[in-house]
Amino acid sequence: MKQLLPILIGLILLSSCASKRNYNKAQKFDEAGLYTDAATLYYKSLKSNKNNIDAKLGLQRTGQLVLEDKVEVFQNQYNNGTAKDAVYAYREAESYYNQLSALGVKLILSEEQKEYYLEVKDKYLDILYQHGMKALNLEEFKNAENQFSEILSIDKNFKDVQSQWLTAKYEPIYRHGNELIQSEQFRSAYADFNTINTGTKGYKNSIELQNQCLDKAKVTVAVLPFSYKYRNYRNYTSTVKESVVAEISKIKSPFYQTVSDEAIQTLPDWTKTKDPSLALKYAKQFGTNFEAKTILSARIDVYKKTQGQLQKKEKKGYLKQLVIVTNPETELKEEKVKYTKVRYYEYEQENSVAISLSYDLDRIDKDEKAFADTYYGEKKDKVHYAKFDGDYKQLVAGTWKYIDKESSTDQVYDSDEANRQLRALFKNKKDIQSLASLENNLLKECAQHVSKNLTDYKPEN
Repeated sequence: MKQLLPILIGLILLSSCASKRNYNKAQKFDEAGLYTDAATLYYKSLKSNKNNIDAKLGLQRTGQLVLEDKVEVFQNQYNNGTAKDAVYAYREAESYYNQLSALGVKLILSEEQKEYYLEVKDKYLDILYQHGMKALNLEEFKNAENQFSEILSIDKNFKDVQSQWLTAKYEPIYRHGNELIQSEQFRSAYADFNTINTGTKGYKNSIELQNQCLDKAKVTVAVLPFSYKYRNYRNYTSTVKESVVAEISKIKSPFYQTVSDEAIQTLPDWTKTKDPSLALKYAKQFGTNFEAKTILSARIDVYKKTQGQLQKKEKKGYLKQLVIVTNPETELKEEKVKYTKVRYYEYEQENSVAISLSYDLDRIDKDEKAFADTYYGEKKDKVHYAKFDGDYKQLVAGTWKYIDKESSTDQVYDSDEANRQLRALFKNKKDIQSLASLENNLLKECAQHVSKNLTDYKPEN
């Protein structure tokens, strides 16, 4: 709160400055007799600071003059113009009146002018209504909708215009939906009736028709127990199936629904059906018993998990140091690079999971295969890092044969590139993603692959 206080104070001061600046400009226009411009600036000033009494008084005076000009335009249109022009001229005056009223500035808008407006408004709306009804009778629905929409924008309670607007708006959609039903395009028809029912509480029998289309277009999916290519994958079948069913259940569409395992198991002798191909044949034969339109069957072709072990390797290198020595010839102190043989350790580990799933979606109500596909995915995580009991930034790569004496095979690789590569190992991550985490992510990806194929399958019936 303490942090917000300076900001609030700043905003108040800024608003006050803007109000004063606009008020000063308004006064100049006011003194010059330009009351329309003055009213605009008085309005801005008062809006910036509703406590600016001077701006309010200025707007009261100049605003009334602006309103009277607008009323005069209405009166001229009433006397000499069209009903439409008169209606919109008065509405502009009334809008200005309300705009200033919102800031507490009460102007005078005579009742006499309002009576003239109500008279010409009814005249104009009646013209629009007659045009709209004529267009509706001729089934010119868009034209009729435009006429009735304009009436609603002026007076929502005029005659039965709301009912007529509903007819003009939704009758063509209703007819189109029925045409789609006749051609068995139930998904598209559902969309039409859904549009109608979203915008209304039901037009004619649109709610009933929408439900019928949903029933016809819905893809009810019976998911059979997953099979496996190799016996050692058997224990994973339930896990993979549960992931797939869970993902299908998340589909945000009314057109997809899974059939419960309990419903499938109601089939006579179902538990005795072990062979996957026979199970599919049996389910297709009796699928209508549990209200499924499609059968999803799948086989695990690959399910491989590799839990890596952390491998530790001893590495040889050198600790680089600058030391001060005395030159025996000059007896002067000099800096010299000293390489001390040391050991450090590198660690490596890799976890991986791979899954391959073949799956098919078969129609029950039609002798056809909806789709067949295969998913293959692999997730890996690896660590490769180094540790050293000392300052690794002083460590340089190299090889040596003996730690306590020199050898002709000893090598120091003190180059920028070699040092960069070595130090990068000490900065690498040391925590590896668990096998369970990799497995869960891959199962989700596999299930999403199946779910996407299902949602991409969009039969009209």
